[in-house]
Amino acid sequence: MTHTDTGSDDATTGNEPQGGGNGRSDNRTKILIASIGAVAAVAAATAGALFAQNGDTREPSKGSSIATPVSPAIETDDPCDLQRLADSWNQPPSQRYNETLFANHDAPRVYTQVGGPARSPEISVKGQMNLNIPAGQVLYLVTRPDPDSKDEYGHPGNGRFYPGTPVSPTSDGCWEDDNHSVGYPGVEGISETYLLVLVGSDQAAKFPADRKAKDWDGYSADDWRAISKIDVMNFHVSTA
Repeated sequence: MTHTDTGSDDATTGNEPQGGGNGRSDNRTKILIASIGAVAAVAAATAGALFAQNGDTREPSKGSSIATPVSPAIETDDPCDLQRLADSWNQPPSQRYNETLFANHDAPRVYTQVGGPARSPEISVKGQMNLNIPAGQVLYLVTRPDPDSKDEYGHPGNGRFYPGTPVSPTSDGCWEDDNHSVGYPGVEGISETYLLVLVGSDQAAKFPADRKAKDWDGYSADDWRAISKIDVMNFHVSTA
């Protein structure tokens, strides 16, 4: 009887197929393909795990967003930047402030610098005060040439009061008055007393009007005492 090769192994009898070993080659090919498929599956699973761990580097699709980390704000304990002035500016040695007004606040700080043209000095002031200004009140800057000081010619300060400008501290209490001219050529040596006062809005409006009056030269001590005001602080700056 003639045996016909069907191309398959006889698993139950252990008979080896005939036909030049083609059946064994086919089986090996199938095993190789299966092995390749298994390796590919493992590789795909591994790649998926790596992407899950390290993050997909592909560009995001439309409509998706990537959160950008935000750097925390840098806080400072010196919002008015006064510490930077300590090397080249001066803190007035004589300062007084209204302790009642600042009872629940830090004491005000002031730094001053004298510059400007020779023999005609200018004063710059930078400071910080945390003060609640009542409604209807204006914080005003006033200067007074100290009568106990003298200019280059030996003339003393006249001791009169000169309202300058309203002061509006920032939310952090920072304020400044830059390049305030002391007066005239030869005035070097005169000390200026700086006063910060609270006055009513009506009085604040009168200050500029009075300055424009003919021959006006500041308020005398008696005139100044008659003005309704609240003293906030004062300090001295020498131009000597």
